[in-house]
Amino acid sequence: MSGSKPTGPPPGPQRGPSFPSSASSAAPSPRRKVFSHAAAALVGLLVGVLIGIVGSGGNAADAPTATQTVTATPQAAQTPPAAPASQPATSAPQQNRTPATEIPGDGVFLVGKDIQPGTYRSDGKDNTLCYWARLSDTTGELGDIIANGNAAGQAIIKIDSGDKAFQTSDCKPWRRIG
Repeated sequence: MSGSKPTGPPPGPQRGPSFPSSASSAAPSPRRKVFSHAAAALVGLLVGVLIGIVGSGGNAADAPTATQTVTATPQAAQTPPAAPASQPATSAPQQNRTPATEIPGDGVFLVGKDIQPGTYRSDGKDNTLCYWARLSDTTGELGDIIANGNAAGQAIIKIDSGDKAFQTSDCKPWRRIG
């Protein structure tokens, strides 16, 4: 048989899919499916937690910080000169202090306590742009800003008696003009 093609499988081990002899072992059991899905979900959860931990880096600099409001006391209203040595000094706080008519520098100033309402003028920037803001509250939230601005030159603003505070940064002193 010199020109005929062989019939049947070639001699030697066969490659390719092997089929089990019984049909019951061909499909995985429902219990095994539930277990494999639960294991996959658990692995996914652990990977997510790991990514969250590694992504945050545990660095304290990345953690949100609390906002702190600092109220600067105008220079004109600082403590009075020391009493002569012969008189005893009183430690009672100044409660009837009159608000200043000048805002000396950077800070947040309470209207009616630190400064008086009215119209103020500044000669503008000290280093960069002069920033100012009229505030309805001192929580540091963006919604607390009634009005604000940046000035490169002279600026005039009106602080109303209903304003809670006035914030200024990098400005020359503000003087009350009305």
